[in-house]
Amino acid sequence: MIILGIDTATEMVSVAVINGTSVMASSETRSERRHAEDLTPMIDFVRRSAGVSLRELDAVAVDVGPGLFTGMRVGIATAQALAFALSIPLVGVDGLEALVASLPATGVEQAEVVVPTIDARRREVAWAVHRAAGTRVVAPRVGGMDDLLAGIRERDQRSLLVGEYASRHREEILAGLGPQAWNVTFGDPGNDWPHARCIATIAHERLMRDDATPPNVPSVVAMYLREADAEINWLTRSSA
Repeated sequence: MIILGIDTATEMVSVAVINGTSVMASSETRSERRHAEDLTPMIDFVRRSAGVSLRELDAVAVDVGPGLFTGMRVGIATAQALAFALSIPLVGVDGLEALVASLPATGVEQAEVVVPTIDARRREVAWAVHRAAGTRVVAPRVGGMDDLLAGIRERDQRSLLVGEYASRHREEILAGLGPQAWNVTFGDPGNDWPHARCIATIAHERLMRDDATPPNVPSVVAMYLREADAEINWLTRSSA
């Protein structure tokens, strides 16, 4: 099964083509809010590198967030258009789940839970909690640093924090946890971002369980977790 994976939900835009669980080709770039400009040529480049035509695709998978509001919309709109035009299934994947899936087995063996993090801007973080085996135990949510720290303290388990937000705020997190800091480790910077190859691999697993949007309804829902920055700014001005 050949699947095109698309991830534009963060600053790191990535595209991949997989066949089953094997990566045929992939590409990623750090995008400075140029998601729309970067995505189409990346899809063409990866498809050509994999040696497949669009008509050979069996499904499209896309990161539905959480992440950048505009970035998510670019990826989802492109994925929906492709799935509709090709009459193939469309699978939406949680980017936090993709972060956990990207971890090597040896990277989680000492942890009881994995806490994936994504920068939600406005001094907030999107996060969830998964068991080391991958099962989610706390649904995605967004809040300030204090909310993340409270969630870690509440579980009081050996926690592996992954994602660019956790890497960048490592010292602040450790200081905030105080005596409980010994219970926390951090992932490798190579796993700081969700990647399209993981998005596609998760989609493959779901398609094997027939858990995908039917070809005649190529639509997925973005995981915003909160209003867009523009809407928040407008509401703030309106209430002033």
